[in-house]
Amino acid sequence: MKTISIWDDIERKEYPSLNENKSVDVLIIGGGITGINTLYNLRETNLNVILVEQNRIASSITSRSTGKLSYLQNDLIDKIRNKCGDKIAAKYLHSQIEAIQKIVTIIKKEKLECDLEKVDSIIYTNNQEEIKKLENLRKFLEKNNVKTYNTTNSLIINKYIFKVKDTYIFNPVKYILLLANKCNNIYENTSIKKIEKNSNYYICYSNNAIIKAKWVIIASHYPYFILPFLFPLKSSLEKSYLSASNYNGDKLSLISYSNPFVSIRTYKNSLIYLSNSHSIEKHICDKKNFNELMKKLSNLKLKPNYSWSNVDIITNDGLPYIGVLKDNIMISTGYNTWGLSTSFLAGEILKDIILNKRNSYIKLFDPYRKTICSFKDSFINVWKNAIGFVKGLININKKEDKSISKICPHLGCKLIYNEVESTWDCPCHGSRFNKEGMVISGPANNDIRRI
Repeated sequence: MKTISIWDDIERKEYPSLNENKSVDVLIIGGGITGINTLYNLRETNLNVILVEQNRIASSITSRSTGKLSYLQNDLIDKIRNKCGDKIAAKYLHSQIEAIQKIVTIIKKEKLECDLEKVDSIIYTNNQEEIKKLENLRKFLEKNNVKTYNTTNSLIINKYIFKVKDTYIFNPVKYILLLANKCNNIYENTSIKKIEKNSNYYICYSNNAIIKAKWVIIASHYPYFILPFLFPLKSSLEKSYLSASNYNGDKLSLISYSNPFVSIRTYKNSLIYLSNSHSIEKHICDKKNFNELMKKLSNLKLKPNYSWSNVDIITNDGLPYIGVLKDNIMISTGYNTWGLSTSFLAGEILKDIILNKRNSYIKLFDPYRKTICSFKDSFINVWKNAIGFVKGLININKKEDKSISKICPHLGCKLIYNEVESTWDCPCHGSRFNKEGMVISGPANNDIRRI
């Protein structure tokens, strides 16, 4: 069994690192699906745009997803309804439907061979107490012109189940790599270490170059800075465990309504299974979590060929943060596990902000909207960070490499060794490093210090 994502098992083109100073209109930091979608959206403007990625494009969070394009998103719509009201939840729902349609249009227009398949998306619950909630969600969908259908499925036990149509599954890494081929000015292995404001532009320092930019778009998973947004107060992190096993059944896209979350889809002759989702500071023994996933697969008579984990950002009100942070610095993150569809909208929103054009979703996803300022939510997020910090301190691993410090260079949390994937993981903010201490994904943008 390979302890990598099924999407990572692919040959890919290499892009150069940036080794000369640049002066541009727009700098995009992050080469995941948000960064590449934004670069694609800006390519036909008159703006001079470059994208930098600290590792390889399509190598971080996007490559660890399930690859679903669906507006049937667990209990997320209900979370938004509870926090923001039905009107905003309806607008979010229609934003996802619109985003999926636009991504499919781009895939067909650009002839991207990314294994796109149209499927029905199924949602279910096997919890008696959740039936009324799921029935209520179905009524909300119908009220907002989404047709739902009764269905059955033999793969899972359920007490209530229905499906929607016009949803898709695809290979997200193939999508990014092929869309990147339509763009220019992409640089890999280029990490931005510091950003300074200078008059009406920013000076951005990478490992081997300085970039002068009028606009800076932070399209990385988790921003490396604390100010001005105080990101740790407005989000938490959720970790999930995934596998891909041989499967010869019909194509499928299925998801549970609520905890314990389960997400299932087919890919060619494989079945991708996600479960065991938890807040990142809990259940820090990854080996135990992977073993629990293996037991579930064994009960389904599935033998995995791949297994991996993923970390997602969960926002206080269920809506992503897309827009201006301060002056001409913009952010796009916090997708609540559903970034594949929202990322294309993000590219359009950020482009329209730069060009001073109207976009109906700018206000909806504004990073400074009122609904994210709950004192209770902020306190819970700080408490989760504190728990992660303490668990890192008391964690004991006899196999630890004594030649590296095990201190996360982001904010100083103690790292925990993930024996299954051979990575050093931060239980506070989700940074990951390989066995030798090189940073894999942020918010950290420096390697672990050698002793």
